[in-house]
Amino acid sequence: MGKGQYLIMQFLLFFLIGLSVFIAFSNLFKLRADSLGGDITNSTRKLINSYISSLIINSFDTCKGCDFVSVSVEIENRTGGYFHELYLNSSGLNVVSQPGGKNYLSSVHNLNSTLNFSGNSSSAKTIILIKNKNKVEAS
Repeated sequence: MGKGQYLIMQFLLFFLIGLSVFIAFSNLFKLRADSLGGDITNSTRKLINSYISSLIINSFDTCKGCDFVSVSVEIENRTGGYFHELYLNSSGLNVVSQPGGKNYLSSVHNLNSTLNFSGNSSSAKTIILIKNKNKVEAS
């Protein structure tokens, strides 16, 4: 093999090694970023659920004689690239992250056995919780 061919082979070999190292590190960082995004979104679902639960409990605790209480709240529209949907039903409070559809369901500290829950809302708009006697509605 001549000197010119040896230099070309050396250049190609170093180029391929450098390219493969670059691709390996790029994939490593992308996988780590995706993993962190999923962890952040999971924690956010739990935090939103806890926050809305505390608002429901607070609306009952602060005004025991009131028949009607309305609470308006805004939450962060997108966290970790996901937006969140809230569903109130007989099972309790369900927070669903979109896209992907992963959810977190809670019984709102077992209030779902004594109250009627209904409605849904999204983090893209202001969430309005309405307490009317023993009914809680989200819109």
